Amino acid sequence: MQSYIEQLIEDLHRATWNIKKPHEIWEDVDLHNEVELEDISYVEEYFYGKQIKISDITGIERKLLPVPKKLTIEQRALLAVELEKLLQVFHFYLDFPENYPDDLRYQFIRDFWKEKRVALSFGESHIEFCDYDETHCPFDGYCTTCKEIQADMEHDNRNIDNHEFDIDVKDLLPSPDEAEQWFMNNVLNP
Repeated sequence: MQSYIEQLIEDLHRATWNIKKPHEIWEDVDLHNEVELEDISYVEEYFYGKQIKISDITGIERKLLPVPKKLTIEQRALLAVELEKLLQVFHFYLDFPENYPDDLRYQFIRDFWKEKRVALSFGESHIEFCDYDETHCPFDGYCTTCKEIQADMEHDNRNIDNHEFDIDVKDLLPSPDEAEQWFMNNVLNP
């Protein structure tokens, strides 16, 4: 199996050569402007993009990725790192908890190969595996995001009535005389 893993990693490295030509919407974009890059990436992904299989984007078929139980912990970790690097070349960034072990990431990455996504020319498409339901956390024991979100929501709910605003809504509305004057000038005598 080790020689197969080594050959697969060579194939993963060669797959980085499969970069597609940028979509025509990128012709006049300032590639040094982060805001513009983010905006056009969004447009490319959600307005112009057609979803295709990850294997078509990367050139690596899912069937080439061994099932996890046939691999050692070290092999799973090595493949996970290499596959994440490959996906980043194609602008896919997998969102795992920082301390989530590489060998455990492999199954998530292999499962990601079943999906269809838009092939991006630039930018980042973040892939989340969590639905923020603590009772069904895919990263049990490694993730604190659900607890942090719940704590933030509880804090906000406790303090919602304690917010003091510097603006009184009455100050935003015109006086009756101002409203009448506006109505006369803009509706009756435009």
